[in-house]
Amino acid sequence: MSVVLSISSIAVIAAFRDQKVSLPLRLSDEDIGVVLDDDGVDVVTVDVNGERPDGQATAIAMMIVSAVNHLAGIEPTNTAEGNADE
Repeated sequence: MSVVLSISSIAVIAAFRDQKVSLPLRLSDEDIGVVLDDDGVDVVTVDVNGERPDGQATAIAMMIVSAVNHLAGIEPTNTAEGNADE
């Protein structure tokens, strides 16, 4: 039997907001593998010990950004490559 798990965009946004994380998420322009919220605050760091190549850490961080933003119903315009406003 297959179980399908579904969560609404509103629930995702509310859950992050409850943790003081502003969406959309984005990659840091300055630090490899660092995911920031819309306010520029660190949310997660991929490979904090530096055991993976930079490209791999960046790819993993980009997948996290893309997945969370997708679940939140946010279009993928420039959210994976940093903030154009900085």
